[in-house]
Amino acid sequence: MTIYVVKSGDTISSIAAQFDVTPTRIITDNQLTNANNLLVGQSLVIQFTEVTHTVVEGDTLFGIAQQYEVTPTRILQNNPWIADTESLIPGTTIVIAFRRDENFGDIVINGYAYPFIDRTVLRKTLPFLTYLSLFNYGFTPEGELIPIDDSELIQIARDYNVAPLMVLAPMDETGNFNTEIAHNMFINPEGQANLIDNILTTIQAKNYSGIDIDFEFIQPEDKEGFINFIAAVHAALEPLGYIVTVALAPKTSGDQPGLLYQAHDYPRIGAIADKVLLMTYEWGYT
Repeated sequence: MTIYVVKSGDTISSIAAQFDVTPTRIITDNQLTNANNLLVGQSLVIQFTEVTHTVVEGDTLFGIAQQYEVTPTRILQNNPWIADTESLIPGTTIVIAFRRDENFGDIVINGYAYPFIDRTVLRKTLPFLTYLSLFNYGFTPEGELIPIDDSELIQIARDYNVAPLMVLAPMDETGNFNTEIAHNMFINPEGQANLIDNILTTIQAKNYSGIDIDFEFIQPEDKEGFINFIAAVHAALEPLGYIVTVALAPKTSGDQPGLLYQAHDYPRIGAIADKVLLMTYEWGYT
């Protein structure tokens, strides 16, 4: 694989000829909606195929995978336009394997999804994910969970061997983060214990792989309560093999002021959680 930067006068055909690949391959790999409108400075991924298969009548995704001793997920990753077996049109060439560069490694990728996500978009994305975080479960100060319609998404994620995570966030009925919801839970030991019990029960009942704790705009005075809550959730879930991730605000210094940042103690939370997500999109979103 190589990255090519478009120069003045370049066309899809000239770039394809330069690298001895097909224009269709470049268009597909870069999801170009208008291949005749390349921009100078635009980066294009150039992938080199190693093994291909021409679809014949009766082929199925699982059958092709078995024939080449690869996983169906790998075929979906190499051919993101495939949604299901119905997409396998006889005569179409699909990529079984790309030439793998020595510096390729393994990465962990998380994606957030609302219950109303377009299912076609979801299925095209899942082959590239490690975790699918389903947004979001709310809660009351007494520790009762406010659920979402997540059963179908959990099953689809499992079908693609992606680990579904429950997202827990202190949000009100308007869909906004609410500092008081979190505060009232932190100062209510019985409610907090009930919440953790309900989290564990729901994870087990719905076949989640763990939880993503997404607490934003926490009051600075609740910093210790927030950290203690993360530790208590981890202590309850870790012995049973469930993962705990925490979404953290994108800080530029340890003492950065602001309601979004002050309760997010990187070293202490990082020492507790299995993984953390740095929400750098907040720099533009907020």
